[in-house]
Amino acid sequence: MIDFIIGITGGSGVGKTTLIDHLRSEFGSDVSVFSLDNYYLPKETQKLDENGVVNFDLPTALDVEAIEKDVNTLMKGKTVQLSRYNFNNPSTEEEILTVHPSRLLIVEGLFVMHYAFLREKLNLSVYLSVEEELQLQRRLKRDVEERNYTYEDVMYQWKNHVLPAYDNYVRPYKKEVDLIITNNTAFDENIDTLISVIRKKLNKQASNLPG
Repeated sequence: MIDFIIGITGGSGVGKTTLIDHLRSEFGSDVSVFSLDNYYLPKETQKLDENGVVNFDLPTALDVEAIEKDVNTLMKGKTVQLSRYNFNNPSTEEEILTVHPSRLLIVEGLFVMHYAFLREKLNLSVYLSVEEELQLQRRLKRDVEERNYTYEDVMYQWKNHVLPAYDNYVRPYKKEVDLIITNNTAFDENIDTLISVIRKKLNKQASNLPG
């Protein structure tokens, strides 16, 4: 069963995946990850901007009903299976992901705090903060090398979709989260705070189990 739910949010390219990998190395099999990135609706159903370009950087781009259903399933102690989203890369083979209700459930994505039904389930909320120029560099490297986008596509999305979405649906929650971690050249000292909080919570829950 799940003992602790952490929400990790922040803009594009802030290092959410790197932070999750770090937590996995610390807590191993106690960690399960639920990524909102796997819940994008089909491209043909997405909203278009004023130039007719699909805008994936909106809360409406995700299958919110499926997200809520699967999170509730996990909280009931049941396993969830879903397809990994391939981010416009047709060369990527379909992969079925299995998410188990481990002791520590990490929910990550741009809109973790925006969706009220998720925000209310979190035991701890974490916001990753990075200098804007570094975010852009990281996004360019990822999207061009891993997601089959051109440089021009990435720059268009950054200016017209990514930054407005960040200002409207992500940045406003920075003042509401429990912990802010800065990740410019590396995670700041608040990473140690996060690990300490998780360890104490898991140890406390373990000590309460009937022996």
